[in-house]
Amino acid sequence: MFTMIPYRRYLSNPRRVFDSMLSDSFFRPLMNDGMFANGFRVDIREKDDAYYMEAELPGLQEDQISLTVDDNMLTISTDIESEDKQEDGNRYYCERRTGHVERSFNLDGIDVGNISANYKNGILYLTLPKDKPVEKTVRKIAIKGEEPKLEDR
Repeated sequence: MFTMIPYRRYLSNPRRVFDSMLSDSFFRPLMNDGMFANGFRVDIREKDDAYYMEAELPGLQEDQISLTVDDNMLTISTDIESEDKQEDGNRYYCERRTGHVERSFNLDGIDVGNISANYKNGILYLTLPKDKPVEKTVRKIAIKGEEPKLEDR
């Protein structure tokens, strides 16, 4: 289960870590009220043969979600563009949300070639099958009683 720890790209760059401590932590409480304010929620369950991931991505169409595997990292990303307009007599309400959200996960111990996904009712379901354990084989080496030739040394 420890291989499915989210990858935090910003932690690999010291400048980004410093910037995120100054700006993100200060403004985060002001921005936490909206959908996708801090990314999206993901649940991961482990079974004997696979990990099962559920990512909450409500209000999106299947073609708006991008799933990529690169350098043993699974990345789920989407660009959000939504607009809500309501007009009632003298009242006018309009709210827009735009942005890009993504989360990445380490795929150590996962059979990358057999990952499957489907999307239903705002939830992205992923099946991440575990790699089959490699069977170790022991090979016995026979010792010959001959003297080695100079070319063999």
